[in-house]
Amino acid sequence: MMKKIVLFVSMLFIALGASAQSMYGDAVKADVKMKYVYSLEEALKKAKEEKKPIFFNCFADWAVPCHAMNKVVFSDQKFADWMDKHFVNFFIDVTTKEGRPLADKYNIRFQAHYLVLDSDGEILYRIVGGYKLPEFQTLLVRSLNPKTTLPGMNKRYENGERNVKFLRDYAKMLKVADEPDKADQIVDEFFTRLKKSEWCKAENWDLFWRKAYNLNDEMFRFMVNHKGDFVKHNGLEKINQSITGAYFRELYPYTCGKEVYDGTKLLNLYLDMQKNGLPDTNMVYTVYDIVKYRGEKNVDKLLDILEHKTIGWDERIIGGIDLALIDLPDLSTTDEANVIAYLKKKMTGMKGNTLKAYQDAVNKVENTDGMKFENLTFDEVLKKAKKEGKLVFMDCYTTWCGPCKMMSNQVFPLKFVGDFMNAHFVNVKIDMEKGEGVELAKKYEIKAFPTMFLLNADGEPLYKILGAQDPRTFLAKVKRGMELENGYFKVKQKYAEGDRSLALVADYFIVMQDAGDVKNLDNEVISYLSSLNETDKCSKSAWKLYDNFVNNITNPEFKYLVNNRAKFVQSIGDAEVNTKIEKVIFPLAIEYLKGSVSKENMNQAWNLVNTAKFSPDYSLVLLDKIITMYDKKEYGKMLDFYEKEVTSNPDAKVRLNLDVILHRLLESAPSTEKNRARVYAQKQLENATESAKNSYKALIEALAE
Repeated sequence: MMKKIVLFVSMLFIALGASAQSMYGDAVKADVKMKYVYSLEEALKKAKEEKKPIFFNCFADWAVPCHAMNKVVFSDQKFADWMDKHFVNFFIDVTTKEGRPLADKYNIRFQAHYLVLDSDGEILYRIVGGYKLPEFQTLLVRSLNPKTTLPGMNKRYENGERNVKFLRDYAKMLKVADEPDKADQIVDEFFTRLKKSEWCKAENWDLFWRKAYNLNDEMFRFMVNHKGDFVKHNGLEKINQSITGAYFRELYPYTCGKEVYDGTKLLNLYLDMQKNGLPDTNMVYTVYDIVKYRGEKNVDKLLDILEHKTIGWDERIIGGIDLALIDLPDLSTTDEANVIAYLKKKMTGMKGNTLKAYQDAVNKVENTDGMKFENLTFDEVLKKAKKEGKLVFMDCYTTWCGPCKMMSNQVFPLKFVGDFMNAHFVNVKIDMEKGEGVELAKKYEIKAFPTMFLLNADGEPLYKILGAQDPRTFLAKVKRGMELENGYFKVKQKYAEGDRSLALVADYFIVMQDAGDVKNLDNEVISYLSSLNETDKCSKSAWKLYDNFVNNITNPEFKYLVNNRAKFVQSIGDAEVNTKIEKVIFPLAIEYLKGSVSKENMNQAWNLVNTAKFSPDYSLVLLDKIITMYDKKEYGKMLDFYEKEVTSNPDAKVRLNLDVILHRLLESAPSTEKNRARVYAQKQLENATESAKNSYKALIEALAE
């Protein structure tokens, strides 16, 4: 089983050596021999004329398996000729604007994905996942026989057909079509019609091993207790691979620290592996050693095994184990240095996302730039804060919490986050399920993770932040908590006591939002704003609520904000008000270009923009004109506008925001216009600031697709 998985994964990544135009660039080009039509309408018409079914390649450029199929299947001339003889071959990227409706209609959620349709567009067969030849062709042959199509097999089952061969074929077809619940039902029915002595037969193996997948499955125990019979019919290698896979799936979570180490359970697994006849050279014994030494915190032996006994393992398996090393608790200084040295050595020759993942792991351990977390008790942290005249930042986490890990891996290590937090806080991370964290969780009423507190040196909460945040939002909330006149509990208390002054209510709603303490908060805020008089609505206190909670163009308070922009500008300032309006409408326009927002809703936004009397160079005024040209498919005129009006805009941020959407605006444009846009983007790149260069590089790549 493990060998099969590794071989297939390898096939997918080898395919990156060669496919047609792609986000992956020249590195994945493949010589595809298939003759495709590129619209469903044309495919249906041709299918009726030629009396053939339609083969629908539901492509997605981001999906590596799709490119693998281009490389290993659709580049085979003999197979392509066979496909042309039996099918009308239809291709579309189902992630594009044109392809998304088809993805929705045919429930295409995973790639690689292939359908066979009749000339009315009804599904005859579904194949989810990549396959090699000749297996892929064998599956397609079944779609040509009415009795073995998906509707045909469904009908035969509904009519009561239950012989063993039919159930076996039906279950396999449902597995291929990714209908696991129904497939499991048929598999169960299939095995009830077999004698147990027949379970080991080779023709039943593909269904049997799916029922013997885990150590605790009844059929797994049956297989190991009758191993000789299974070996006789299927071969020793296949049976050992299946047994290996079951033990690997049981052990692997322990290698990454996702399961708590249990020495007794581990020993029993070892004895079980010995009993079931796995040779000493089997990889699961190495996995066992990794779990053992990780659990015993014997870092020297653990690193020695990882360095010398995992050579040739799939990089995703060993990568998961390697990157989990940084989560080993209570590492000594020496062990920490050895882990860093091991990871750095592994990085030699790495590229791309794999290299970045290892770099991020090393940076997290070394933590040279990010937040410095104290290895102190809670009381010692408070004393240190009092001595240094700082506040306390307390990250309340658990080891199983995914968002907690996101903060630890992607936010806390950043330099600009560390620069601010280290200057103003004594930082501490406390596991709420271990040691003193259990009592602290009760004291501070922590019920969700991550929960983060700003505390004074006496341990009193000044502010509470719930949930994972992006770096800048995190810092904005921290600064908001520092600037708040009344602390978290004082604001709650005053509100509970009946204080309904505008300033207090505004603080209360924002505090509750950051703390995650109130449900349906947005509705409460909108209701509150609607109750204010015009003077209060345009005040600085109310602006906090408009800025944080009013984020939908259909919201009457957003319409009020835009229609009364001049009044808000008098008390808040032109730039801040304009930025708020832009933050609501600009993303809506992006969704419109993706096909996720209707023309009617988009027009509502432009009507608001046109009544607000913005300056001619305001981003939304320019965007309105651009979208109008987009709707009319006036691509040349649009590029003229970019070259004249956008490039002359004095605000670099406006220029960048309008430039980076060019690839969406020109998605259906002729190649001549896309080439012209690439030349334009290249010029903008040459004059861009360092922080904007990557955005322009991504734009150029997107325009090249």
